[in-house]
Amino acid sequence: MPSIFPVEANTTSSASTSQRRQLTLHEVESLVVSGAPSRRQGTTYYTLEVYTGTSSPIATACSKLSDREGARQPAYRVDKTLVDFDNLRRALYNASHLAHTSVSCEFCKEMMMYIDTSDKKFGSSVLRLLVGRDKIIRSLQQFVDDVVDILIHFACIEGTPWCSGQVQSHQVVRSFLLPLAPDT
Repeated sequence: MPSIFPVEANTTSSASTSQRRQLTLHEVESLVVSGAPSRRQGTTYYTLEVYTGTSSPIATACSKLSDREGARQPAYRVDKTLVDFDNLRRALYNASHLAHTSVSCEFCKEMMMYIDTSDKKFGSSVLRLLVGRDKIIRSLQQFVDDVVDILIHFACIEGTPWCSGQVQSHQVVRSFLLPLAPDT
């Protein structure tokens, strides 16, 4: 199975270029959303920790993401704002919606239906005030888990060609998960 999308990662914050390696969605065991320890410039950040495993890529990709991160260190962390999560939601919807002129494929129908049903609008200041930080973190966690599950599920169906919406959705998630390039 081809790589779904590579994610360049640093195992430490001071890792050199020689220590960097390509990670793929196949290797991701879990993604954990937590509150960043501090606010920066008045903006609340949420940390997305990516944990990888050592099982075979195909077995990992075709099985449900695991919650066994325990005391392990994540492969890397990415800080995101609610606006970043909302932009991801919009980009995934647009990729699926604009991919077909008449009848959507199963992947695009699934992605649009998921994003249309339930509340996925994370940028609302009213939402932040009403539900509190813990509820927002749980909502972001559920959103990330569900999106990755949809991507993995449809990637594991052999013989089905990918439409432009599915390809673009993988690219959008890939860019969302990429840590910022270190300053040189």
